[in-house]
Parts: sequence; C-alpha cells; structure tokens
Amino acid sequence: MKKLVSVFCAITFAAFLFNGCDDDSDYSIGGSPSELGNKGVIITSSSQPIAGISGFSATVTSVEDGVSVFEGHAVITNNALKQILSNVPGLNISEDNVSVSGVKVKFTDKGIENKYPFYQGILVKFNAKVGDTYPVKDSDTERKVIYKSTTDDFDYAFYKIKVIEVEHEINFHGLKKINYWVNHKFGLVKVQFELDNGETIAMPFYSGSLK
Repeated sequence: MKKLVSVFCAITFAAFLFNGCDDDSDYSIGGSPSELGNKGVIITSSSQPIAGISGFSATVTSVEDGVSVFEGHAVITNNALKQILSNVPGLNISEDNVSVSGVKVKFTDKGIENKYPFYQGILVKFNAKVGDTYPVKDSDTERKVIYKSTTDDFDYAFYKIKVIEVEHEINFHGLKKINYWVNHKFGLVKVQFELDNGETIAMPFYSGSLK
C-alpha cells in the first residue's frame, strides 16, 4: 500500500513539474516570451481612414507575468461598428472617439493568446495546421485555422511574408465573423470584420517600438 501511494505521489509530482514548464492547454499558450509583447511596442494601422476608422493605435504599457497590457484608441465614424463596439466590456465611446485600457494579450515563441477582457483563448499557434481549432472560453464558438502559407505570398509593407489565417465566427451583436492574419515575426498583420449588414472591413496592422 505504501508503495502504491509513493508511486501515485511521484506521478502527481512529475505531472506538476511538466505543467509548470509549459502551460499549453486548450485555452492558453506556452513557450518563452516574445519581443512582440515588449513594453513600448506600438501597433498601428493605415494612415488613411478605412470604413470610417482612423487614428488607430495600441501601446503595450506594461508586462505582467509575461502578459502584455495594452491601451488603445481610434476615431470611428462608422455607426454600425460603434453600435457593435458599445457591447464590448471596458470600451469607452465618446462621440467618435473610442478608447480602451487593460487589454491583456500573451505573446510567446509558440503563438498568441487573448487573455482579457473577453473571448479569451488561443488566437494562433505558430506551428498550426489548416483545420486546427482553438476553443474560446465561456463561449460555444471557436477559432479555426483556414490557411497557412507555404511561400512568402502575403504583402506586408515592403515585404512578402508567410501568414496563418484564423477565422472566428463570432456572431456578436451585429458582428458576424472576424478573420486574423498572423506572422511569427510581425504578429498580427491584418484583421477583417464581416458585419451582419454585409459590410466587410479589412485593416492592416503594423508593430513598432518606442525605443
């Protein structure tokens, strides 16, 4: 009996150590911290308005236990989009000015995970295969990998890069679907929103640093 207890304890301890080394799970990503999430990193979009959206900027203001904390703002004149955003927790809308703080995202060498405020879960794993799915916490929706480059086929600024495309049929207060294009070096490079009214809004994203 003592031997059986000892074996059980050893197995439990080994499992604890394994989980402590790499916290991959259905909802979270493991790996080492990535420069994509360093304090001071700024994510911007097009310098020209897109579908009533302009002046988008999101900055990593701090990093807490490997998780990047963002604050961001944009000017949005698109009323349908503002109506959708009014249902997002923590978002502040004052006429056409939209701002948010405390958004948490985890960036590692394995992928990207949305931590807070909602639709939490893995956004992408860099070793993804087409058809992979990622469940979303407290939701019956999921994110699905629908494309992965085998060559440098995506236009990004002055470059051609490889991307992974992830689709999320979100069905959220007039927002039907979101598609994300992600690169292991540059992070999130494009997002496309499909609204229930048939409008499609595609926005490029660029990451830089204050340093």
